[in-house]
Amino acid sequence: MRKFILIIALIAKGLVLCAQAAPLSSTFEVYLFLLEDCKITQAYTDKLQHLHRTFACDSIRFTGFFPNPVSEDSTMRAFVAKHQLPFSYTRTGAYEAAKKFGVTVTPEVVVYHAGRDSVYYQGRIDNLFERVGQRRQVVTSHELEAALYCIQHNKNVPIPRTQAVGCFLN
Repeated sequence: MRKFILIIALIAKGLVLCAQAAPLSSTFEVYLFLLEDCKITQAYTDKLQHLHRTFACDSIRFTGFFPNPVSEDSTMRAFVAKHQLPFSYTRTGAYEAAKKFGVTVTPEVVVYHAGRDSVYYQGRIDNLFERVGQRRQVVTSHELEAALYCIQHNKNVPIPRTQAVGCFLN
């Protein structure tokens, strides 16, 4: 338990550089459920860039899903371009994926292994938002980053589920 707390503390301070020690034996999908006009989603764009730079590889792939019916291809493209999001994104199948995983707000994240049909982590990116309208001055918990770190280092994810805070899907 102390080792995990130390890892989280180092991640929080930006001191853990996640170099992949050995190739992962399978592919994990990081599904990012987003809504372009959601202020909470917008607040996470820099963090999503950082997570992609840190963890994306052949074994960890990121995909942005825009499951809300109000999303259009043009607004989605504009959002991705404006915030320079480096991962693929789609509306196609996004609503069905949200329904499959029980996603009800954006942003919400699902780290999924299709080969094992297993969710390794689902929930918030971190605790920047305690609830809608209540933003923290300092982020103290980085659940998605910790989950990806553990997956990358072939460890069990200690907190597999958290409650996401965000804009409700229609």
